[in-house]
Amino acid sequence: MLEPDVLVIGGGPAGVAAATDLAEMGFTVLLAEQRDRLGGAIHRAYVGEGRSPLPVPGRHRRNWQRLQQRVIQAGSRIVTQCETIFLGVDGDARFLLDDRRAGRVISLQPQAVVLALGAVERVSPRPGWELPGVTTAGGMQVQLKETGEAPKGPILVAGTGPLSLALAAQLTATGNPPVAVLERGQPFRAAFAHVGAAIDGLRSWSNMMEGLGYGARLLLAGVPYRTGCTVTAIEAVAEGLRVTSQHANGTISHHQVRHLALHDGLASNNTGLPAQSIAGVFVVRAGDCREVLGAEGASSDGRRAAQLVAKQLGRPSREAAFDAQLFAARRTQNAIGKLFDAPALSSTPDTVICRCEGLRRADLEGLKGVQSAREIRLVGRFGMGACQGRFCARAVKEIAAEAAVSFDAGELGGATLRWPLRPVSVASLAAWTDS
Repeated sequence: MLEPDVLVIGGGPAGVAAATDLAEMGFTVLLAEQRDRLGGAIHRAYVGEGRSPLPVPGRHRRNWQRLQQRVIQAGSRIVTQCETIFLGVDGDARFLLDDRRAGRVISLQPQAVVLALGAVERVSPRPGWELPGVTTAGGMQVQLKETGEAPKGPILVAGTGPLSLALAAQLTATGNPPVAVLERGQPFRAAFAHVGAAIDGLRSWSNMMEGLGYGARLLLAGVPYRTGCTVTAIEAVAEGLRVTSQHANGTISHHQVRHLALHDGLASNNTGLPAQSIAGVFVVRAGDCREVLGAEGASSDGRRAAQLVAKQLGRPSREAAFDAQLFAARRTQNAIGKLFDAPALSSTPDTVICRCEGLRRADLEGLKGVQSAREIRLVGRFGMGACQGRFCARAVKEIAAEAAVSFDAGELGGATLRWPLRPVSVASLAAWTDS
């Protein structure tokens, strides 16, 4: 396939659902995935022998098996290209991909593109969050899924949201339960304060049962689950990390661990992506890349994206309504947001805000006279590193607002889309081909 009708970027539930629906409508599809196998973060493949030791909820496993079967049934109408990284869009509106298996950059200009790149994990700056041994909960979970092995030594899981609970249960299943789970929010108290959100959460019975299963595993293993606890400082010590936390009632606690997994929620992926269709190429986003909806909601959103593409390209398609599924997924996510709502974190002048450039809060506050995201980026270098603001933009926006400098977090990346979005070798650029 030299030039597909549709390019789908991202091989998670949303991307695969979009690709299979489009193939069944008669389109040729190139499905690009950055890992060596399809699955995305939620279905990250186990690289060991036999079955993964991690427990997988039955509904997720069955849904993914159905999608995989549909890919097989699509035959040559879907070309799956793994180990392929989306780099951006060039000045001629060609979509650039780094084919790392072939060691070359390829550019495509299909009739339509579905962006299904998943969500971005949020981690808010705290003193010491840049130290070795500190990782995101999502990053540790991906490592756990691939290897089937937990990191060695004591682990502390902290932050807010159900992902922390899931990670802790999975660590327990592999034989190294965390010393504790510190939840910044107070979901049990919030359930009484927001009865409607609690009821909405109960409506998603499958998610509720999944969460109860994780809780039961932690309870049996004796892992403390402490709500209203915020990590306030992380220090490097000879044995690893000394983590200080404060409860909502003011109580201070300390944990001596080797690893700390932090998580402050998920956000849709907007960094470096075209905001609209470009130069005649219809562009649509799907799944958590567009809106955080969870795995099942992402599949429905991928199918919705496929219908939009078919309509735009004038190809008759079987009409299907996904409004009900998306509404239910959105309702659940909104309920989770209310139940796990947590107070904002504070930072000291010495707290690292931009980990790529090693810039601290004091560096941002020292930018006298700047009045825009552009000035903060060009003069202060915030958002100029490899992550292009994925991790620091939100914190920079909040700190700048305290000095009456207001802007949208996305503006920190600049008005002109930058590429590459991910590092690419000079050899691959030299082997650039137009497919």
